[in-house]
Amino acid sequence: MKIIITGSLGHISKPLAKELVQKGHAVTVISSNPDKQKDIEAIGAIAAIGSVEDVSFLAKTFTGADAVYTMLPPFKFQENPNLDAREEARRLTNNYVAAIQQSGVKKVVHLSSIGAHTDKGNGLLAFHFVAEQVLKQLPADVTITFMRPVGFYYNLYQFMDIVKGEGFLKGFVGLFLTLRHYGLTGLLQGKKGLIVSNYGAEDKMPWVSPIDIAAAISDELTSTLKGRKVRYVASEDLTCNAIATTLGDAVGKPYLKWVTISDKQMLDALLKYKMPLSLANDITEMNASQRNGGILFEDYYKNIPTMGKVKMKDFAQEFAAAYNSK
Repeated sequence: MKIIITGSLGHISKPLAKELVQKGHAVTVISSNPDKQKDIEAIGAIAAIGSVEDVSFLAKTFTGADAVYTMLPPFKFQENPNLDAREEARRLTNNYVAAIQQSGVKKVVHLSSIGAHTDKGNGLLAFHFVAEQVLKQLPADVTITFMRPVGFYYNLYQFMDIVKGEGFLKGFVGLFLTLRHYGLTGLLQGKKGLIVSNYGAEDKMPWVSPIDIAAAISDELTSTLKGRKVRYVASEDLTCNAIATTLGDAVGKPYLKWVTISDKQMLDALLKYKMPLSLANDITEMNASQRNGGILFEDYYKNIPTMGKVKMKDFAQEFAAAYNSK
């Protein structure tokens, strides 16, 4: 099969490209960074250097493909803290729709997210709902799989500074925002042995490895089934305190705990560091939607997938290596 992958050589796209190449498929990887061309070619794929902002480039690259994997690049909140994530998702997804229609591609696998079943109560993640709705406007003969992974293991790196006792909010919001831009340090300074958020403690949380996501996407890209579906992807389901214990054991802090603060404390902390109110509200609501099997998980727990191979203990070793290298 001829398969097009967006996302350059990111956490998911790189292992996905490697797996597909190893299985004998002709793989093209789209990247906006010319410096990635050699790395892409080194794994046996073809590099297509261009931007998802360029519909003509996308359509040309998609032409003749049997399947395409689409994803939304990280939004540039550092450059524009007032960016409207929902409208940005709509704009970029419309680029994909136009390119898919112009190229005649009939199979799409799109990286969505847990929480994409609704646009209410899930905060920042509502933009994935928007993206799915835009893609659903494609003609009925276009097969689409919406991949909805749960929280990525590597988002736990955002808590490394407070685990070390070096500050609470440094890099706090993980998936979509690097708060280093705001100079966040010092909140709860010195409170060693804690992970802190407005969800946690005994809240049960599903997590996933990018390796398991890539494997699931590979299955969907090469499947002969037609139509439209949602596929959730998870690796392990644990309470937040169990996660803290696993990470704590790996870094030599078996007493590590995950402490829950209130939504008001979370919001006040974000506003204290000059985050725009709309973005602070979205992040606070997104976190709150994860408590006690909340809105974020209501559809997931009706459609629990087979768990992947990479477990929290496996990721904890990676976390410990990064922790000890800093």
